[in-house]
Amino acid sequence: MTFCATCSAAFLLAVGLLGEAGSTAAQDVQPVEADGPYVSILPDGWRADSVRKDGDVRRIDVAAGVVTVSAAGSAPAFEVALRPPPEVAASIEPLASGTPLLVLADTHGEYAILVAFLKAQGVIDAQLRWTFGNGHLAVAGDMLDRGAHQIEILWLLYKLEAEARAAGGRLHVLIGNHEALVLRGDRRYLNPRYPEVASRLGVTDYAQLLGPDTVLGVWLRSHPAMLKLGDLLIVHGGVSPHLTESSLDLDAVNAIVRRFLDVPYAVKPLDGSLEALVLGENGPLWYRGYFPMRESSPTATDAAVTASFDRFDVSRILVGHTVVERVSALYDGKVIAVQVYPHEDEATGQPILEGALRLDGVWFRATAQGERLPLDLED
Repeated sequence: MTFCATCSAAFLLAVGLLGEAGSTAAQDVQPVEADGPYVSILPDGWRADSVRKDGDVRRIDVAAGVVTVSAAGSAPAFEVALRPPPEVAASIEPLASGTPLLVLADTHGEYAILVAFLKAQGVIDAQLRWTFGNGHLAVAGDMLDRGAHQIEILWLLYKLEAEARAAGGRLHVLIGNHEALVLRGDRRYLNPRYPEVASRLGVTDYAQLLGPDTVLGVWLRSHPAMLKLGDLLIVHGGVSPHLTESSLDLDAVNAIVRRFLDVPYAVKPLDGSLEALVLGENGPLWYRGYFPMRESSPTATDAAVTASFDRFDVSRILVGHTVVERVSALYDGKVIAVQVYPHEDEATGQPILEGALRLDGVWFRATAQGERLPLDLED
């Protein structure tokens, strides 16, 4: 694929995402809406805190281990069975070549669009139940920030993870740069409603609501930043030459990211350290070198991409983080970019979101209209 910097820049401006400077923090604080539940882990159970539609706070002990997530837009309410804290997810997972695989990224709080996409692609039904059988769904980070319904997204993925396993499939969640920002207390890109929610629930920082003593906080922290799935590498930003040339393997990278999720964002790793590499612009959360319009990361050469394949023993890399107009094959198909930012078409109102779908070894662009369009890996 020949990357069109001018076209992509125009698209980014249209959705308001050219660079990270477009923070929502400058927007006026909006009236609080219903939100939650935020579930804390107690010695003898759980406590669920929510903000109701009237703005009142509801706190309940969850004796039965089940919480309800309220309806949002056209998406119905659903129940979630709480689970014991998960073990740390593996950095390498098997994937049979014939197993269906759908990869998307950067849902950014746009819950209704995510639901529409998953329904259109047969991953869930009208009641938000897993219908993808033994298929694998991978969400390559950035569930958080920008949009107004990030908690609904987290609870839906949490629920689907268990349902997928029960059906013989899998759901893989990866950490993106915006999970790292939010969990570490950086509020620049939070939707304006969330600081108000935090205030209503009596905490000084929204990050506390997803802290290491909460169900969703523990669950998020259990997931990797880099995942080798079969012969594929899935990562939010990408693999820079600096990372390829380092001594770090996948487990080491993921361990560094997890460790720093509980370190305030203002605390920076030592310059020149491996931690600084992993958490910086050449690390897996922030790297943009596959996209020449991004000056923060020099454009990766074909040789550098091939070297990363050899380093991590993979045949293809799938990334999010950097917006593309459609799921795109780069570097003669060595890299697949899946970050089509979720939004509604201005002319039709139709939801726009895409993923990369592999069926029987063939790759497709999967759309929110249910289309499965052949993906030309030789572009």
